[in-house]
Amino acid sequence: MKRKFENIEVALPFFLFSALVIIPLLLALDRLIYVSGKMPWQVFSSLDEHYLSQDAIGFTFLQALLSTALTLAIGIPIAWQLGRYHWPRIRLMRALLTLPFVTPAIVAAMGFMAILGSDGFDLRGERSTYLVSLLFAHAWFNIALVIRFVDPVISNLDPRMEEQLRLLPAGNSRWGRLRCFWIPLMFPSILCAAVLTFVFSFTSFAMVRWMTPSNATLETVMADVGGAAGIENYQIYSNELVLASSTIQFLVLILALWLLSALQAKRSRTIAEVSESHSRKKGRTGWLVLIPALLFCLSPLMAVIRSSLRVAERGPVISHRWTLEGWQSAISGDYAYISIIDALQNSLGYAILTLVISLPLGWSLSSGIHLLEKRGSYWAKPLDILTMLPLAISGVMLGLGILLGIIRISTVFFTMWWMPAIPHIMLSTPFVVRLLLPAMRRQDPELIENAQVLAMNRWQILTKIRMPLLRGPLIVAGIIAIAMSMGEFGASWILVRTGAWDTLPVLVDQLMTRPGFDPLVKPTAMAAASLLMLTTLILFLVAERFRPDGDGGMF
Repeated sequence: MKRKFENIEVALPFFLFSALVIIPLLLALDRLIYVSGKMPWQVFSSLDEHYLSQDAIGFTFLQALLSTALTLAIGIPIAWQLGRYHWPRIRLMRALLTLPFVTPAIVAAMGFMAILGSDGFDLRGERSTYLVSLLFAHAWFNIALVIRFVDPVISNLDPRMEEQLRLLPAGNSRWGRLRCFWIPLMFPSILCAAVLTFVFSFTSFAMVRWMTPSNATLETVMADVGGAAGIENYQIYSNELVLASSTIQFLVLILALWLLSALQAKRSRTIAEVSESHSRKKGRTGWLVLIPALLFCLSPLMAVIRSSLRVAERGPVISHRWTLEGWQSAISGDYAYISIIDALQNSLGYAILTLVISLPLGWSLSSGIHLLEKRGSYWAKPLDILTMLPLAISGVMLGLGILLGIIRISTVFFTMWWMPAIPHIMLSTPFVVRLLLPAMRRQDPELIENAQVLAMNRWQILTKIRMPLLRGPLIVAGIIAIAMSMGEFGASWILVRTGAWDTLPVLVDQLMTRPGFDPLVKPTAMAAASLLMLTTLILFLVAERFRPDGDGGMF
């Protein structure tokens, strides 16, 4: 009877999650096939034939692979210094170095444009900077993955293991220790970070949209033509392009996430073998790595704030003056459909709704996977991959899936205020699972067994043992879910675009697309971006206070 109840307890959240993620996509796929009259494999050639999508496949793979390589080259030395040596204010330093990952992508794009662009804004004036700037922006955004995956393996390692290796012939030299000990130890974590960096670069939208306007990726193709998709007898090519782009993207990313699941299982065993935190020697030359890294991570954010406080004075020579007019304009809503205060309220509303649903759902999914792993069930790995499925479905794809799925059901859903929260829930739940599942794996099973011996019921075990022990990861997961919802851009851009439901990221995009002849337009956009950035910064710093030392979680 107990086993049957547990099976139902495991199956129910996975059924709900599958319905939330899969049903809109299946309805969207059915709609695209119906309108285009073709199956997915019949429309692949349309990507090279249409001018909007020519070279999109090649550029998508190129920028994702180069971004991954650059991210590892920057991130591994940083993770080594953080994990290997003792540094003052280490928690604050880690928080600042990993802050870019929770910074909304639209803010990151604005920051790099403010640093590199002509007159502080227009990066598009110099085509030679397109790809290089995008690669550094992706590396900036994803180095947190390298730090979060690699740092715990190094920082928690029992120092006696390396001391013992020095007694062996292979450990006599630094290269020998690196080749025989450190590389095998860190390799699963480095690969995990590489796979996820590839995934997020492959599906990048805001940065590609603004930083490489002359080069299309599969993501930007879907966004550009998706507004006309699903409409019968109207721009049939748009249905073919969306169908082809989404199919290729999904197949590539599901393969990447299958590899990630296998690597994470191996990495979890590595994390389980390390000891508690130990005293480490002080770093000396590591500041040569960490100081440039901190400047690299903070510069785009500071550039956004700086640009919100400066207005260009046009004349024979362009000059700037410091002023709060951009903030005043953003608060009054003079250049957009709503003010930044209204957009912030919308973003917070969607974020709270996301938290209320994604946190308990993520807990249930994590508990189910962990229970199946303890049983040795072969279902554990497929269900683990299922929880990462939204990571293989980009924000733009999710937005289009929901949009086209609603067309198949009823257009009345377009009037529902909670509609934009659905993709936020779908995208944040995998992050909750990735934070909670490693923490559950590290829990001592004897604690639960002892509680059962003491005749504690399931509710008592949950509220008095499991949840208190997972208090830190739960708080971090909840705050990260809010932050991810606040910064989500792709799906929101598809679903809301303009109107009373606009979120802060959508508002920033709207403002930046306005004609730039008015010198207040750009400072107004940067003020909205600054408010979004400061909100996520506060959330992230609060989350860091509750993150356990040596956390081996994903984020």
